[in-house]
Amino acid sequence: MTSMGNALVHEMTGAGRPDDPITTLYLDGDRLLLTHYCDAGNRPRMAGKTSPDGKTVEFDFLDVAGSTQYGHMHHAVFTVIDANHHAEDWIYMMPGDKPVHAHFGLQRTK
Repeated sequence: MTSMGNALVHEMTGAGRPDDPITTLYLDGDRLLLTHYCDAGNRPRMAGKTSPDGKTVEFDFLDVAGSTQYGHMHHAVFTVIDANHHAEDWIYMMPGDKPVHAHFGLQRTK
């Protein structure tokens, strides 16, 4: 949590990865928003909708700041597995509107 509890910062790191993408999640009124600070040099925003069981949040593209010359993140799904594990599915839109899917199984660091 950051900004007096007003935002959640999600940092994904991994062995051998030169980058360190950051995503912030925050409430804007009654909307759950996500801003992804991408290694492609842009910042897409997405709006989230929670599943009825509360275990999945699906984020749909709103807009993007910065250049999309190298593509941009376009869609994300976060699925809670347990208190220390979750899965993420991201759709990256390549130039020419070619989608690329990435799946991550993640765990909280100690």
